[in-house]
Amino acid sequence: MGRLRLHPISIPLRELIGLMIVILLLLLAASAQALPKSNYSWTEAPWVSDETGADEKMATKLSAPLAFNPGDAETPSLNIGSHLLNFSELVSLPFSCQLWIRNDLQWSHYLKAIQGEDVDIIIYMPEYGEVDVYLISYASGTRDRWSFNLLEGYHLLRLRAEEEGRYFMIAARKSEPGNALILDLVAKSDNASVSPLDVGTISTGRAMVTIKSERIKGYDVYLDGAFYSSDVGDGSIDGVASFTLSADKTHTISISQRDVQGNIINKSEHTKRFKRDMAYTLLIE
Repeated sequence: MGRLRLHPISIPLRELIGLMIVILLLLLAASAQALPKSNYSWTEAPWVSDETGADEKMATKLSAPLAFNPGDAETPSLNIGSHLLNFSELVSLPFSCQLWIRNDLQWSHYLKAIQGEDVDIIIYMPEYGEVDVYLISYASGTRDRWSFNLLEGYHLLRLRAEEEGRYFMIAARKSEPGNALILDLVAKSDNASVSPLDVGTISTGRAMVTIKSERIKGYDVYLDGAFYSSDVGDGSIDGVASFTLSADKTHTISISQRDVQGNIINKSEHTKRFKRDMAYTLLIE
């Protein structure tokens, strides 16, 4: 009885490549269909800030720190004196904490800001430990002090000072001081002034934004390309992040969630114009 012999099928190389491309496209289409689809919806309602209508001078406030990695969505540049450096040129001393003032995507040691507006402060910790942050008002001679236990890396804090004048900020770790910051606060522009107004110094008010999701938790929030908040900002990973932003402007809010390896598994962008004294809720299903 003769044996059944199988002869190999000869496929031209061009046809084989075409077949592989078709298979790859089918796999990509299947994987795209398998990705979870999210629905987004906005709601808005009038918002009355706790600070609206306050007659007495508010105390200086410094928010709780939010840890972040200054890469990926934001690529800051460093303004040191008259020198502008790339972030990659920053050499962090292994034993010293560092302070920066963030203005959009530029970090510096000096800023002229509007009285009563939020100022972003970046603090770098070379390792886990306790750090003391001191704020000294040159005008009044008052001193404020905050203590934090922070992990190694970069952290974002928001400072709000109500008194016009010059401030000095310094951080100390294990009795070892880091660099100092200088902040000049100028009064809000008087709309009745006959002199031309600088549109960059006019306060546009604030709006409240809350992000809620039952499915996406442990995410970071970027505002106009810069890290701004996170799900864990209130101390718990619950899918809820709340923050205020400058109003009467169009902003892009980016939401980024990573897995334990640091890979982005969920990311979305939402561009919207926000009106002052309004509360917005972004619901992610």
